[in-house]
Amino acid sequence: MNGKEICEELRMRRGTRLTAGTIYPALKELRKKGLVRMERVGRTTKYTLSENGKEGLEKACRYFCTAFGEIFQEYTKSKTAHTLGVP
Repeated sequence: MNGKEICEELRMRRGTRLTAGTIYPALKELRKKGLVRMERVGRTTKYTLSENGKEGLEKACRYFCTAFGEIFQEYTKSKTAHTLGVP
């Protein structure tokens, strides 16, 4: 994805619009840490997760699910019960 595509994806997911002044410094920092690769394709710069970035993302997802998984399970159960009219 290029920077503009990343901004649009984040806008759709978060509901807030990020500026170039926000996204490009973050991408630069991620590159410094070896989490993102940058490749020039014509006049466009494409960003992809590096292997370290993929491993870090997977680790963060596992941690999040471990830390908050029960909350989501309880929420889902209560929402389903409410939908079915169960107190």
